[in-house]
Amino acid sequence: MKKNLLFVASVLMTMNTFAQKTGSVEIQFDNVVGSQDLVLKDKTYTNANGDEFAVSLFQYYVSNFRLKRKDGSEYVVPQDESYFLIREQRPETQRIILKNIPKGNYVGVSFVIGVDSLRSASEVSQRQGCLDVGGEGKDMYWAWNSGYIFVKMEGRSPQVPMTGNRKEPIFMYHIGLFGGMGDKKTLNNIKAASLSFGTDKVRVKADDITRIGIKTDASKLLNGSTNVSIAANPSVMGGPYSKHIADNYATMFSYDGLKKELPAGKGAGVVGMNE
Repeated sequence: MKKNLLFVASVLMTMNTFAQKTGSVEIQFDNVVGSQDLVLKDKTYTNANGDEFAVSLFQYYVSNFRLKRKDGSEYVVPQDESYFLIREQRPETQRIILKNIPKGNYVGVSFVIGVDSLRSASEVSQRQGCLDVGGEGKDMYWAWNSGYIFVKMEGRSPQVPMTGNRKEPIFMYHIGLFGGMGDKKTLNNIKAASLSFGTDKVRVKADDITRIGIKTDASKLLNGSTNVSIAANPSVMGGPYSKHIADNYATMFSYDGLKKELPAGKGAGVVGMNE
């Protein structure tokens, strides 16, 4: 009798698992500079230090997504489906899809800005898709430092000093470092964002797509707890000053409300690191 009861309980649990309905959450990233849209190359902005700058490249990793419920519980997106590389010059990457989300109401989302240390130090076979350092992620990886670049912004500014071998007023901020491995310790510039949906009712329905927006303010690399002087720091790539820029960009994301389906031609969206 006991075995029969255990068997019935097992069957019921299995049936409940298969009966659970899921939907998808699409996140639409909108890259901006303060209150203005980010326009590559052709638009000039001013940072808090008073420096003028134009952006020619802006891209960043987001990963390890969690959706929060009102009761404090979370749905953790499976890690292999939770790495994305957002590129301003490729609109299709600015729409990501989190699939198989249990139906229900959610009040917020959290994620890592960059690539966590465990995945950074894992075998190459565990780093595919946008993490493939021989493919999609090649330009976001330091071979000399065995680590990913979490956020990359490049551009031009008249404040860049034309000294040494510098021939153009180009600035570049390539910020990474996950803490290092073994005895080779580094700064840990991994940051996390946690966003509330406010009064919006973000409801995931079975076999449906719920769309939300997130704004990414590129100016936050230069403005924040440290107002960056482009003249004094035209190139930051892994040195001690990178901590200040990482502390700044930890606040560059904000919730931008519920969204409608984008018109055709705006990109099909990206699903997980392996897609």
